[in-house]
Amino acid sequence: MEITKENIDALNGVLTVTVHPEDYREKVEGILEEYRKQVKMPGFRPGKVPIQLVRKQYGKAVLADELNKILGERLDGYIREEKLRLLGQPIPTVENESDGNWDKPEAFTFRYDIGLSPTVDIKFGWFTKFVNHKVRIDSSLIDDQIGDLRRRYGKMSERDEAGEDDLLIGDFVELESDGKEIKPGGIMHEGTITLSEIKDKSTRKQLVGLAKEAEVVVKPGKVSKDADDLARLLGIDRKAAADFSNPLRFSVKEIRHIEPAELGEELYDKLFGEDVVKDEEAFRGKVEEDLRRIFDRDGDRVFRRKFVEEVVDKLNPPLPEDFLKRWIRVANEKPITAEEIESEFSEYAKGIKWQVIQNHIIDEHSIEVGGEEIQAEAGNAIKAQYAQYGIPLEAEQLDPMVAQMMSDQKEVRRVAESIYERKAIDKLRELAKIKEKEVSHDEWMEIVRSL
Repeated sequence: MEITKENIDALNGVLTVTVHPEDYREKVEGILEEYRKQVKMPGFRPGKVPIQLVRKQYGKAVLADELNKILGERLDGYIREEKLRLLGQPIPTVENESDGNWDKPEAFTFRYDIGLSPTVDIKFGWFTKFVNHKVRIDSSLIDDQIGDLRRRYGKMSERDEAGEDDLLIGDFVELESDGKEIKPGGIMHEGTITLSEIKDKSTRKQLVGLAKEAEVVVKPGKVSKDADDLARLLGIDRKAAADFSNPLRFSVKEIRHIEPAELGEELYDKLFGEDVVKDEEAFRGKVEEDLRRIFDRDGDRVFRRKFVEEVVDKLNPPLPEDFLKRWIRVANEKPITAEEIESEFSEYAKGIKWQVIQNHIIDEHSIEVGGEEIQAEAGNAIKAQYAQYGIPLEAEQLDPMVAQMMSDQKEVRRVAESIYERKAIDKLRELAKIKEKEVSHDEWMEIVRSL
């Protein structure tokens, strides 16, 4: 078998594969001989059908199947041996007609289009600066957090009439745009309105004082903080929430009042453990410490995501777009139209560009990921998952879970890829100029919502 590569340009190429009879004949004849032993044909005893008849009936199908297997194996081997950096997988050329006679098989020639990964120059100009936003932990933010903690650990009771800071639990029903009739097939969902978070004065006036079974028409943007909040309120996805504007009828089912917990030893002990915090000053200090830790963790996650987007935008490696669009259509399990590919290609291309940059960094700086790192990462992921439900894991409980996870090659690959990505981002951070900028909590939330 011979495989040759021809570069059409810097991003596109063609692989030409020539398969000779010695590459397939023995295997094909062996399969046909097995068929001969099993096939039943009128006029012949089992196992006595002439091989010529078996070849005539099954030969082309067996040959095609065997050629497909050989081509797949040899192409994969060639790509590995030649260390080709490809995007997607080889796909038959548009005009691909194999050179060869299927009736009298000898040599066959197949041609495949390939998309080549571009070369990337990881250099940021002196004027290129990235910003790492840090949340300003001020007294107002600490007060808000303390208020949340007091409500979380407060006492809840039922009310007959809604007060200033109560919770209204009820059913949302989507109305037509004029607010008069129920929209057929519209949203119907149970949700909770937190009155303390309603900023619009006229909406607060509508809601405060409502009794059970009362009904009121509200605007979606007035009973939610943003698209994420509205999505949770109505049980829809964020994109649908961002476009949602129809009025809602809200029917009150329950009114709950929370009496905030008093500041004092009982609350301090619940939050931080017995005798850790003695007074309000120390309490505020611990709350500030926790906020700083939370925002440092979340800030790093948000920065990494924003940093990747900006790196892709600034380096913007070229792609073999026509090839990739063809490959998406061929590789997709379900039929997909050219229009659908065009509409989604921009986002898809961003992911490919990041993969190109990441692979370059990994190769350029010889980044490696070892088995112990993967195992440790898997353990941390499992512990974090259980910690969400307040369940600590001891080593004797964790180890079998990690072992099971490590036995799944798909999971091992996923974990390894996440470590590679983290290391690549860390290396890029070393190469880039990053400026820290302090922002308010409101400004921070705007940044998060923009991602």
